Amino acid sequence: MTEPRTLTWEEQASKTQTGLWNKIPKEWHLSKDILEHQHRNILPQIESAGILSPHEISITRHEDATTLLSKIHSGVLSAEEVTVAFCKRAAIAHQLVNCLMDVDFDAAVARARELDQYLRASGQVVGPLHGLPISIKDLTAVKDLHYSMGYVSWAENVATNDCVVVDTLRAAGAVIYAKTTMPQSGMCLETTSNLFGRTLNPFNTSLTPGGSSGGESALLACRGSILGIGGSIRIPAAFTGLYSLKPTSRRVSYKGNMNNSSGLGISSSIGPMGHSVRDLELAMRVLVDGRHWVKDSAVFEKPWTKSILSEPARKLCIGLVEWDEQVMPHPPIRRALRITEEKLIAAGHEVIRVKAYRHRDGEEIARRLFYQLGTTFISDELSKTDEPPIKAIEKKIGREPGSLADVANSRRQCEAYKDGYLGWWNATAEKSSSKQPIDALLLPAGGSTSFPHDFVPTWNYVTIYNFIDYPCMKIPITTVDRAVDVKDGQYVPVSEQDGVNYRLYDPEVFDGMPVCLQLVGRPFGEEALLSVGSVVDGVVRGN
Repeated sequence: MTEPRTLTWEEQASKTQTGLWNKIPKEWHLSKDILEHQHRNILPQIESAGILSPHEISITRHEDATTLLSKIHSGVLSAEEVTVAFCKRAAIAHQLVNCLMDVDFDAAVARARELDQYLRASGQVVGPLHGLPISIKDLTAVKDLHYSMGYVSWAENVATNDCVVVDTLRAAGAVIYAKTTMPQSGMCLETTSNLFGRTLNPFNTSLTPGGSSGGESALLACRGSILGIGGSIRIPAAFTGLYSLKPTSRRVSYKGNMNNSSGLGISSSIGPMGHSVRDLELAMRVLVDGRHWVKDSAVFEKPWTKSILSEPARKLCIGLVEWDEQVMPHPPIRRALRITEEKLIAAGHEVIRVKAYRHRDGEEIARRLFYQLGTTFISDELSKTDEPPIKAIEKKIGREPGSLADVANSRRQCEAYKDGYLGWWNATAEKSSSKQPIDALLLPAGGSTSFPHDFVPTWNYVTIYNFIDYPCMKIPITTVDRAVDVKDGQYVPVSEQDGVNYRLYDPEVFDGMPVCLQLVGRPFGEEALLSVGSVVDGVVRGN
């Protein structure tokens, strides 16, 4: 029997937020002056607040997790001091951008001490992630921590067990210390909810860090985390200048992650976000080495192959899609494509320009698959507490489930589209000098580098790779420069959604925002895609 509700949704949200605030030590609280005078870019305030010591700043500024791990494993740094530094920085970041939904700093520090003792006593590490603090998205089950999917009705839910991914990370030595925010229901590209409020982009707080893993991306961008795990990570990574890998859905277990409905027509996937390609490779290798296929029948048995660092250099062939013929990317994104193309060619690689394969059709099929069961699962949860839908969800409320015939037809269209995409990919061999298909596809991560709060965008450039289930990477290339990335006053939009995106762009607003691009590989080809990503990243950075 359901217990009667005693709190309004506003009261429950306030209780939840207060509970989280009380988990942050008082000595880590920012001053009222800092909180009342936030800058457009809050990143400098994190280190100038006077809470982090110079040593802690140095720890959290490390290039990437791989570098930090080498110092922990060699004894230069202890797991405890590293964990404390990231807990403190995460707490500061949360006060500035509202990115956390639950923490257990005490348990994290205690675990770090245990790992330090083990290393001192045995001279060995427990695994490749020994002592590394890792942050986790809301919907991923972490024992004794909350999960909510952004619903007020889920506010008191606490996981009783770790999910498969978290269990694997812990076995490899990871220290789990924080969980991050996601939007109400997870079905939108901005991270806001009635339960936790709005998460801000640290580069420009008037813009979003994306969704649905926006809390994770904001925390990572603040260097309150050095490696994070989430699902729906591509847009958040692109909006905050991070590296990310969305693997093929059956490569890593999704078991133990929360979902609105088990009947969605598109399989979910979970993957890493971080500060380098090699960190993505490290995280994926750990997860796949966890042999998820013996714990989850949905996972395909495919052991991890050799490291990207051991592969010999060779000439790559990259297919470049300038735009999807629906939404023209903003000027800085097109400049990033030119930069990458020119540097790849100068380094001896081949870049062939290709036309996007039926993105409009693919997006329409994906939309039907996402909502083949309607949206009653969302409205049902909202009705339990009478909380209102956030703006991005409003138009989705009330969608009815498709008929069995509609669902079957959508599945047939999906399979036909997959076959067509495979044929299109293979046909790139006709354009390549080697007469082999492209190694990867390079294209925009989206039409913009972010967007203002409560702006409801299209899902161009990312949606089709959910339903055809190709692995995707995000790689940071440059930043928006208002003096260079001027608006094209002569451009004539090709559609209504293109016009909306065109009018959105203002160089003054987006100045300084990170610009990422997207690399796409073949299904279950995560190792190959990371190899390509490593080369592209090195070429862009001049390494």
